[in-house]
Amino acid sequence: MKDTELEISGIKLRYLEWNQQSSKSVVLVHGLTANSHEWVKLGGRLSQEGFHVVAPDLRGRGLSSKPAHGYGIPFHTADLLSLFDSLGLDKVSIVGHSLGGAIGLYMAALFPERASKFILVDIGVRIPSDTLAAISASLNRLGQVFPSLDAYLELCRKIPYFTWNDFWEAYFRYDAEARSDGTVISRVPKSAIQEEISTNATINADLLVPLVRAPTLIVRATEGTLGPDKGLLLPREEASRLTGLIKNSQVREIPKTNHYTIVISEDFEREVSSFLQDS
Repeated sequence: MKDTELEISGIKLRYLEWNQQSSKSVVLVHGLTANSHEWVKLGGRLSQEGFHVVAPDLRGRGLSSKPAHGYGIPFHTADLLSLFDSLGLDKVSIVGHSLGGAIGLYMAALFPERASKFILVDIGVRIPSDTLAAISASLNRLGQVFPSLDAYLELCRKIPYFTWNDFWEAYFRYDAEARSDGTVISRVPKSAIQEEISTNATINADLLVPLVRAPTLIVRATEGTLGPDKGLLLPREEASRLTGLIKNSQVREIPKTNHYTIVISEDFEREVSSFLQDS
């Protein structure tokens, strides 16, 4: 795994990269308050299976630049297209989780010549009314100042969506920014997420869905973050609706996962790998 930075679109974009020699490229796009390290497991697996894998920190996340303004799906799409151009990637398979899925949908619809396959992970177009409540525990760390890294990680350990392990430890350590006075904050500016949500609310994604031509896999978690059937970001009905609108699409459910744990599920990895390898 290689950790690299490029200056594109007037900002610095950080990204992880595996298996540069392969001509079969896959781009992994993370969620709203996430970073490239949510893809460490999947990226490693796909690289071993012969894929060239790129997983960027979106602007405002991880170690990418954090401009004062310029957040929303169109901005991220422009960044990613510039990244593809810089890396000489004419056509890629796009795997997008949550916000990353919405970005992937926008790109696959408006720039179909750049998307060979598309995997939409646990996000729909018609967003459930309880979505902000469903992800509130991951939003709560934003804007808070913690006295130490240990204090920051202690809060993260209490997020109820997953069982703490080495993966989540490394993921949140990467998200932590130590300041000169010893305090720690999340690398994700709260203002960036507020602008992101407002910008994206103006996009009518229902107009984009029928424009997607790439073979599409829609993957959904079966457990909500607010209860077994509450806090589902991609309800079964919405997944079914999307398959009726996107030609050459199919749905896979990943049992015993929620919106966060789905990306590190072995079943999820198998479904993604199988879909990408299917000619």
